Amino acid sequence: MQKYGELLRALLEKRGVRDETQAEIFLNPDYQRDLHDPFLMRDMERACVRLYEAVEAKEKIIIYADYDCDGIPGAVIMHDLLKLLRYDNYEVYIPERNSEGYGLNLEAIRGFKKSNAKLIITIDLGITAVEEVAQAEIDGMDVIITDHHLPRVDASQGGPAPVVLPRAYAILNPKVDDYPEKMLCGAGVIFKFVQGFIKKYGEYFKIKNGAEKWMLDMAGLATLSDMVPLTGENRALAHFGMNRGWTALTALTNFWRRKMKRRRGDSRTIFPR
Repeated sequence: MQKYGELLRALLEKRGVRDETQAEIFLNPDYQRDLHDPFLMRDMERACVRLYEAVEAKEKIIIYADYDCDGIPGAVIMHDLLKLLRYDNYEVYIPERNSEGYGLNLEAIRGFKKSNAKLIITIDLGITAVEEVAQAEIDGMDVIITDHHLPRVDASQGGPAPVVLPRAYAILNPKVDDYPEKMLCGAGVIFKFVQGFIKKYGEYFKIKNGAEKWMLDMAGLATLSDMVPLTGENRALAHFGMNRGWTALTALTNFWRRKMKRRRGDSRTIFPR
C-alpha cells in the first residue's frame, strides 16, 4: 500500500481495503469482473421465461415503480428493454405519493384487471405486499417482484420470526436469496433482470450482447441516489453508469458552483431535481 499517498491509504483502510490487490480492484472497477452472473438470483430464470412468454403472447404488462429516485430510473431501464424488444403493450405506473402512498395498492390492481393486464413487474417495491400480490393472482395477473427491501417477518408465534414472502410468480431480491451482492438498490435489481433477459434471449430477439450497458446511466444514477454502499457490484454500476452522465448532470444543475458557495455537495443535491 506504500505506493498510495497517506490520505488515499487512510480512505482505503476506512473502506476495508488492506492490501494492494484489493486496492487495485477497488480503484479500477471492471464490468466483467465485478458484475455477478444475474442467474445467481434464485428466480431469475423463472422471471425471464415469464417475461418472454408475455412478449410472445402480446400480453399487457404493467411496470409498477416506486416514485423515488430509485424506482423511476428503474422504470426507465425496464422501459428501455421493452423498446429494444419493439414491444408497446405495456404501461408504466407510478403511484401518487400523497393519495396512494408507497407500494402496491389494491385500487390500482383493480384498475389493471379492467385493462386486461396479465403481468405486473414491480420495481423497488413489492416484497411486503402479501395481500396485494394475492389479489393480483386472484384477478388473473402474475407478479414479478423486483425489490431490495427486507420482507415482512411474523413474530406472532414467538421464537425466531419467520420471513413472510408474497406468493409472487417470481421474486428478484438479493436480500431473500443467496445472491452475492446484498446491497443493490432497486434499479440495480431491475438492471440485473434486464441483463439476465438479454443474456438468455438476446440472440432470439436480435439484441446485441451487452446491450444492457446502455442502461447503466440509470442504474448508476439510482445507485448513488439511494446511498447504498459503493463497494463491489454497486461500485461498478456507479462507476460505469455515471462516467459521462455525472458530468452532464453536474453541468446542467450548476453543481460545482453551488458546492463551492455552500462548502458541501452530494448526490442529494442533484437527483431529487
